[in-house]
Amino acid sequence: MAGSNKKDMNQNDVIDSAKAFFTSFGILFLVFLIALVGSIIFPPKHGEEAQGGGAPTANIDAAAIFKQNCASCHGQNLEGIAGPNLTKVGATHSAEDIAKIIKEGKGGMPPGMLKKQPEIQAVAQWLSEHK
Repeated sequence: MAGSNKKDMNQNDVIDSAKAFFTSFGILFLVFLIALVGSIIFPPKHGEEAQGGGAPTANIDAAAIFKQNCASCHGQNLEGIAGPNLTKVGATHSAEDIAKIIKEGKGGMPPGMLKKQPEIQAVAQWLSEHK
């Protein structure tokens, strides 16, 4: 009987360890599941720039954004290809006017060529300085 009692204790230890493991695993799984559901229901906000607020544009390379997104129509040197010449666009349009055109489009330019408000502001400001 003494040997049987020792075997029962080992089985109880294994069962207790398994219970502890699955309880811990279950709690971690529930925490993960709650976080996942919470992130779906309440998606994270990425600052004011996600809403079009006053995000700083100092660290944005407007010329590079222009070359990547706009130069195919407006030319690498703003000379115009399919789109109009922008070499002196700042003489007739303010940064706000240019930002509106970038957002809403104009003529053959479709709206939304740039999506992020800080990039729109940076490119509009950069273009408005070309006079």
